[in-house]
Amino acid sequence: MKVNIYKQNGEKSTQKLELKEEVFASKIYTSLMEQYIYIHNVNTRQGTRSTKGRGEVSGTGKKPWKNNKVGKARTGSMRTNIFRTGGVSHGPKPYEYNLVMPKKMRRKALYSSLSIKKNEDSLIFVDKLVFEKNKLTKQAVDFLEKLSLNNIKTLIITENKDENIINAFSNIKKVKVLGAPYINSYDILNYRKIIFLKDSVVSIPGYNEI
Repeated sequence: MKVNIYKQNGEKSTQKLELKEEVFASKIYTSLMEQYIYIHNVNTRQGTRSTKGRGEVSGTGKKPWKNNKVGKARTGSMRTNIFRTGGVSHGPKPYEYNLVMPKKMRRKALYSSLSIKKNEDSLIFVDKLVFEKNKLTKQAVDFLEKLSLNNIKTLIITENKDENIINAFSNIKKVKVLGAPYINSYDILNYRKIIFLKDSVVSIPGYNEI
């Protein structure tokens, strides 16, 4: 499968990029994508909510009144859950969410997402991005304008973590820069347009193993 490559100035290059159909034209596994998105959303929960039990709230441990001949129900502490200043019974405690999806299933979900975006013509392949050190954001905005991507939710995928490119797009809303080894089905589906730098394609998880 061959696709067009664009230059940084928005012009179409004379070169073509060869893509593997196993990645960009694979069978679409809807159930795996749904499962990955569910796991991603669960794992991003902070799990920091917490309540105090009867052993953690402040208060005396003295028995408030004797059991008999007072006309009240028996109680042994003012820190139980039946009192306003008491603790909470079976309340939430900090919890670490950590669901795991097997590698082969993750990759099938990723390839399904890339195939969907390819079918929608939402993938753009760019030769390379070279920004000067001054006015990084302005150069990044000019690049997006030349590809008609202003105010469009866009994911830019680089070969590795590139601080210069990250800094260039960091102040632009709806744009995210991500290294190819870290892409996943959630991010691919979450953005309308995906820009691949030419050298980043081979760094897609499992690409060289096919």
